[in-house]
Amino acid sequence: MTASSDDDGPSIAALARESFYRLFADEAIPLAGNIAFRSVFSIFPFLIFLTALAGFFGNDDLAGGVVTFLLGVAPAELVKPLVPEIRSILTVPRTGLLSISALITIWSAMGGVDSVRVGLNRAYDIRETRSTWWLYVQNVLFVIGSAIFLLIVALLIVFAPVVIQVIELRAPALSGHLVTIEQLRYPIAILMLTAGLLFCHRVLPAKPRSVLEVLPGVVLTVVVWVIMSSAFSIYLLNFNTFASTYASLSGVFAAMFFVYLAALVLILGGEVNRVLEVRRIMRMQRYRLREDGEV
Repeated sequence: MTASSDDDGPSIAALARESFYRLFADEAIPLAGNIAFRSVFSIFPFLIFLTALAGFFGNDDLAGGVVTFLLGVAPAELVKPLVPEIRSILTVPRTGLLSISALITIWSAMGGVDSVRVGLNRAYDIRETRSTWWLYVQNVLFVIGSAIFLLIVALLIVFAPVVIQVIELRAPALSGHLVTIEQLRYPIAILMLTAGLLFCHRVLPAKPRSVLEVLPGVVLTVVVWVIMSSAFSIYLLNFNTFASTYASLSGVFAAMFFVYLAALVLILGGEVNRVLEVRRIMRMQRYRLREDGEV
């Protein structure tokens, strides 16, 4: 696809038009469906692995703490149908981290990671050149790393109130300036989301990119996700048509549809980054031609 020859950079309208054109040209709609299915399919295996890892480190409550935190910032109407099943997983002690069932669980959770990798490669116009074995290793490390990251967050959530209490006892003058985890719940969740997306855009595609190169698409994805989650919650609360269509399965299908929309936005973020990258390359080429006196 050709980019604009405009030296002042693309307008927002032109950037949006080209990004959406690429989104449909790259067959993002069926690809987002694949990401949504495999992501939802991998959520419960990932939670099983998370609880097993927490038990391996000797604290079964860590997994429950971080999941409770994440459920607290997720749209209530969206996660309500899944909460009982998630709770049932978290209440079962799991310590067989190296068992065959645990390995199968990790393999299932890898499906969501692999789908995101394919989507980002497509958005960035990258052909996968890495070996299949390396991709398997990368997916496994991604699942394990994500679980460890969440457990570290859980530790911080557990110890933050203790630290605040100690500060209040030792330095009462500062007590009025301290903030609680409850007050920081949404900023922490947005920071976690942004960090996770940055990591995905930099590590999963076959060609590594700098933080500045992927940041525009990541910021766009986070902003749209936040707006979309609020809008979707309002829709489910007031205009829910899933219940009349899917009856008792309406909650599951609503969650699946939301993840599908979120996957489309994720791919769109990669498309925006790719359009900006193409335009930067073309501007550099024109600049070199001027320097050489050819234009």
